[in-house]
Amino acid sequence: MPVQSPSANRVDERGVTAPARESGGVVSIAVFFLFFILGLMLHSALATTTYPAPDDAADLLLEWRRDNGDVSRLSGAALSISALVFTWFCSWFASVIHRTGRTQAAFVVFAGGLFSALGLFLSGVLQWVAQRPETLAEMPVLRVVHQITFVLGGPLVVTSLAPIVAVGGIALVRAGLLQKWLGYVGVALGVICLGSVVMLIPEDGSLTFLVPIGRFLSLLWLTVVAVVLTGRIGRARA
Repeated sequence: MPVQSPSANRVDERGVTAPARESGGVVSIAVFFLFFILGLMLHSALATTTYPAPDDAADLLLEWRRDNGDVSRLSGAALSISALVFTWFCSWFASVIHRTGRTQAAFVVFAGGLFSALGLFLSGVLQWVAQRPETLAEMPVLRVVHQITFVLGGPLVVTSLAPIVAVGGIALVRAGLLQKWLGYVGVALGVICLGSVVMLIPEDGSLTFLVPIGRFLSLLWLTVVAVVLTGRIGRARA
């Protein structure tokens, strides 16, 4: 009766786990977008009016909150789930960088992912707090909670994306896993993401447009990079 050597068993185990490692980035970013877009669509498609800006009038804010309680809570739940999925993606992304021997870069990327996910998660769960009757009964409290949800889900999330795309882009270029131009785009997006914190300076919130620019361009970059890395890792192991 033939007996397999321990080394043969290790090869078989790598063969089983390799597809999961390779596809983890694409799967996780796809699931993230599913819940993230769902959360945004609930606020825009099912709500009676547009989601209030941080500096909107108090009566508009109170009216929206009273008319869209279920929508707000459902949206918050979807965004909170998307935050947890984003930690999955960032752990995969950091592990790819870590396997190239760039340990510090991997830790920076993962830390950025945790901060970004934490901001998104807290922004989502605070939607429930904002809809509580006792919160709606106190306009100053409601306005503060509403503004905190924006700061957490906006500037905190986007600013934390900066080390992910910038440091991640540089590390992958140096490792030969990413084209130079794509890595430099990541660095440029990192600068844009850091610039999103500037929107906190004007009291009237006139620079809030910087947040969606940094957010969606960076998420698009991460999606492209996940696809590229999945293909290259797969070919390297073939």
